[in-house]
Order: sequence, then structure tokens, then C-alpha cells
Amino acid sequence: MGSIFSGLVQCGAWGCFDEFNRIEAEVLSVVSSQIKQIQEALKNHQRKFPFEGREIALDPRTGIFITMNPGYAGRTELPDNLKALFRPVTMIVPDFLQICEIMLFSEGFDTAKVLAKKMTVLYKLSREQLSKQYHYDFGLRALKSVLVMAGSFKRGFPDMSEALVLMRALRDMNLPKFVFEDVPLFLGLINDLFPGLDCPRVRYPTLNDVVELDLKENLYLVMTGPSEQVDKVIQLYETMLTRHTTMVVGPTGGGKSVILNTLARAQTRMGYPTKLHVINPKAQPTNELYGEMDPDTRDWTDGLLSSIFREINKSLPPERQDRFYLVFDGDVDALWVEDMNSVMDDNKLLTLPNGERIRLQNHAKLLFEVADLQYASPATVSRCGMVFVDNKNLGYKPFLWKWCNSRSVADEAESLRDFMEKYVQKCIEFVLEGVTDDTITKPLQQTIPLTNLNMATQLCTLLEVILGDGKQVGTPQGLEATFLFCLVWSIGAGVVQSTTCKDRDRFDKFLKGLAGLGTSPNDPLPPNQLPIDSLYEYCFDIVDLQWRSWKGMVPDYVPPPDKVFAKILVPTVDTVRSTWLLDTLVQAGKAVLFVGESGTAKTVVIQKYFTTLPAAGWLILAMNFSSRTTSMDVQITIEDSVEKRTKVCLGICSCLPSALILTSNECIVALWRLHLAEVKLSCIRSLVVRK
Repeated sequence: MGSIFSGLVQCGAWGCFDEFNRIEAEVLSVVSSQIKQIQEALKNHQRKFPFEGREIALDPRTGIFITMNPGYAGRTELPDNLKALFRPVTMIVPDFLQICEIMLFSEGFDTAKVLAKKMTVLYKLSREQLSKQYHYDFGLRALKSVLVMAGSFKRGFPDMSEALVLMRALRDMNLPKFVFEDVPLFLGLINDLFPGLDCPRVRYPTLNDVVELDLKENLYLVMTGPSEQVDKVIQLYETMLTRHTTMVVGPTGGGKSVILNTLARAQTRMGYPTKLHVINPKAQPTNELYGEMDPDTRDWTDGLLSSIFREINKSLPPERQDRFYLVFDGDVDALWVEDMNSVMDDNKLLTLPNGERIRLQNHAKLLFEVADLQYASPATVSRCGMVFVDNKNLGYKPFLWKWCNSRSVADEAESLRDFMEKYVQKCIEFVLEGVTDDTITKPLQQTIPLTNLNMATQLCTLLEVILGDGKQVGTPQGLEATFLFCLVWSIGAGVVQSTTCKDRDRFDKFLKGLAGLGTSPNDPLPPNQLPIDSLYEYCFDIVDLQWRSWKGMVPDYVPPPDKVFAKILVPTVDTVRSTWLLDTLVQAGKAVLFVGESGTAKTVVIQKYFTTLPAAGWLILAMNFSSRTTSMDVQITIEDSVEKRTKVCLGICSCLPSALILTSNECIVALWRLHLAEVKLSCIRSLVVRK
């Protein structure tokens, strides 16, 4: 700040410090003394004055202004001695009607007065009648983007009526951000304000066809008729035409990543090579993200974001049509994102801590992939275009069909589709809503809340691990028994069973009723029969095609005479069952999360399993998470056991085993505290999701 003040007073410039109250309280105290020093020199009409240890020239034309948004998250209350140095000016809400009218006139609309009234009424009704969502914004920036698009439509379709042009712009710019329930309400408001008008969506025939082709080539199920998947890709494309910063918002599993990757591949096919640079902003501290300056040597070290930002904003020759998208895949909160406010607004300038400014070029755009904007301030939300991806639009079934389509054995894939139709939807509805064919009961209690897509993903993962690629189960009955076993340990895995809650018994009874197979007390059992005891107590052997009880798989145990008593672990049904599931998933390279109350032997089972792994093939890294653990601690722990193979590739050291397992104790505790605690898990999330 001192260097900026020094430059301003020497050249006589005016400086406007936007969102001044985001500066930390300790820094504000120093800034206050610097500003007071400058004001005293101006008051005394000095030509030169001492500032920060040296004498500098003072131009009396200099001026210092600040803006601030009181009450926003991450803001600091200005100290009284600093407030006294500025004359406060309160800004009132601008006249939206007048702004709309003037902008419509400037865009060439003859009936601007009437259309401006309709537009402001629509936004007023939307604020009042639609649901309250963190990502909704009906402010001036949103209004302006609609007016800009309306002007573009006006010039592109000169024969279209002006009311139809504005109606199309209002619909196309606002529909992408609405949740499923608000879409019909908003369309009803538009139809009331523009009665008798029917406006079909603008079509991009080439882009539509390329997007559909890309989805099919990647084995996604493209819906017949109006396709939500394709429509969301088009909505993202349209939003990015008017905004250089766009947020793709929606719950996990809604298809946000698929939409971004599909648009990038589609544009590449159309002759616009598109590259995505993905960053998890919460996986590293802010100074690692933006860079930092050494206070002693004044040496600048680029951060991850600043380095990528500098790379993608290099000038391109005119003949190149490349596009670069910087994707922030992670939570958005005021602690890191508001440092980018200057690049997200019309200035398009990234200001680094060393004072350097990098302009966002036209071929580069910013994208945010985020579950919700609960911790983002209105200042951030208003600067971005919004596309909401609601998991209700598609649900979990397209994921199941895509997985079935990827199976190499056609007969097996067809049978799996039949089993999914028969079991999956009914099981998920029973667990989440307590719905059966003829009654509605209490939903089943789960250890941690899971969505329907979480359950479908777990089912496909377990089927893939057990069946393998191309491995055939001998009979249709054997395949169905395998499917039932996987259902129990995917959709039913998180169901609670305790002395006061018998929900696993309820799920077992429901699943047996769906299967409609006979039961028997024998052990082992053929695949066309089910055990009379709970399915949780049995494992299906796909080699011998038999149901075997976990109890029969518990080995006899005689503790070694030299074993320390406290370290004796006697095998039980629970330890054998948990170890088998853990081994099956780990050997296939899948991530595993053990969840349970304290004292349920999670750590003991995992540690015991690791002792059975050959030392020549595995390396175990154990971490205990606490409130003081940071993402850098996780990163350093992992980096200590890997080596740099290429510029962008790390691998396990050649002197170490060929596989690495990272275990973390108490990691789930961090999820349920403040959102700030999730920083430590973001590094692990990046490893699991992005590999």
C-alpha cells in the first residue's frame, strides 16, 4: 500500500481502493497513519514531505478514494481514526427503470419505455416470488447482461418484434440459473408480461449436433427429444457469450464436469481448440494460490493461479482460434475468491500482491465448478454468469446406463440392465423415502447422508470390482446373486444397525421380497436361493457360485505366545467382513471410506489389513487429522514419498514399492465443522477425483 500511495502523490493521480474494508485490521492501522501523513502534507501545501523513510515530491492534485460494502463476509470494521480521514458518501439503489430505458434506446429499441417497465417489473416479481437461492442475483449487473444480449439479438434479427427480442433475452439469460421448481414460475411471469408471444429457443445446429455426437462417443445416454444434457451445454455456451466469468452451480453428481468437458471437446471439434486448466482453490493456502513476496528481499514467487493465469493470457497470433478456460473446482468463499473481484468485473484485471496487473484476454475465461454459494458474498455472485445444474433433471439412471454400455460382454450388460430396472430404483426409494409398493414408512437411518447418485456410483464400482472386465459369472442366477450381494454393500452399506435401530433388518427383508427367491437355512447355498438369515451375514462366491456365511469364513485363532496382550486381535465376523470388502476395493485401486462411531474398530481393522500386504508392493502413509492440519501437511506427506518424473508428473520413488496408500484418521470430523476445515480435505479430494 505504501508504494501505491507514494506513486499516487508523486504523479498527482486519483486512486480508488475498491472494497477497502477487506484489508486486515493490523494493516488498516498502518494505512491510516500513511493517509494521515499525506493529508497533513496537503494541508500544509508542502512541495516535498518525508514518507516511509525517504523524501518524495507531492503533487497537490492527488486524491484518495475508497469503496466498501459493510456487513459482507470477510469484511473488517474500519477503525475510527481511519473513518475520520474520509468524507462518507452513501450510495442509494439506482433507478433500474431509467437505466433500462436509456440502454434499450441506445441499443436501437423504439418502444424502450414500455419494454423497460416490463423488464423491471419482471425482476421485481422474480425477487419476491421465486425461491431464495444463494446463486440468484437480480441486480444491476444481471440486468445489464440481459440488455447487452437483447441488443445483440436486435441486430442479429432485425425483422423480429422488439417485445419478442427482449422476451428471448430475458428467458435465455435467466433460465440457466433457476432451480427445477422455479422454472415454471418464471416462465409463467414472462408469459403474463408478454401475453400471446411464443419464442422458440435460438438454435446452434452445428454445436447441437457436435455435442450430441461427443456424448454418444463417450457412452453417455442422450435423451430423445429435448435433451437436458445438450441444453445445459448450450446454456453454458450462451452465458459465456456475455460473461467472461461463469459459475456452474449444482449438487455433487449433477453433471457439472461432464458439461464443461463436453463443451471443450465440442469446440475443439468445431475448429476452436479449447483447453481446461483445473485448480482446486481450497487445496492450498492463499499465498500458494496467488503467490507471495518475501518481505525482506522483495523477491516475488508466483503462485499456482498467477502462473497459469500468466500462461493462458499470452497474446495469440490472429490466425489461431484457441480458447483457454481456467476452472476452479471447489468451494467458493470470501477468503480466496474476492481477491479476484477485479478480474471478474468489467476491469478484467488480476491484481497480484506485488502490484502487478495481468489483463484477462478475450480468448481466456474463468469458470467455477461449485456445489453452492453459501459462503460467497453478493459482490462475487453479481459478477458472474450462472448455470445451475440440477440433479433432478437427469437423476442417477443415465449413470447406470452409461456403466452398462461400457461392459464388454453384451449378454451380461443386458442382464445387468434388467436387474437395475428390477431393483435399483425401488431400493433407493425405500432407503431415502421409505417407499414400498403399497405403503410409505419411515426412511432408513444412514451413517452419513447419501444421495441416490452416491448409491448408484457405489453399486457400479462394486460390480466392476467383483465382476472385473469380461469376467463372466456362469449362470443368470449367479449374476443375479452377485448383483444382490453388491446391492447390500452399496445401497445398503450405510444403513444403521444398532440396539435401538434395526434398519438393516428392514432393508434385508425388503430386498428379499423384491427378489422373490426361496430361502433356506443351509450353508453354503446355491445362487437360486437366499439365506434365511440376513444377507449382511453372507458373501456370494462368484467362483463356486454359492452363498457362504461370513461366520464360516472366520479362521481359528491361536495367539502367538510372545504376542503382547494389548495387540491381540481376535478375528470376528465383523473384522472378516470389513477386511474382505477393504481388500477387494483396495486391490482394484478404489478409494475407501470407513465410517462408524468411535470404538467400532475402524482403525484396528485397517491397520491389521495393512500388515497382510507384502512390503515389496505397498507403501503405507498414515496421517492423523486435527483442527490444525492443513492441506500443505497432506501434500508434504505425499511428496516425501514420490519423485518428480517429468515437469507435470510425479511417481513413486524407484527405490520404493509400486503402490501407495494414504490413510487418514478422523478425516470425516473435519467435514462437519466450519467450511474452513474442509481445506485439509481438498487435497485428498483432488487426488481421488482428478487422480
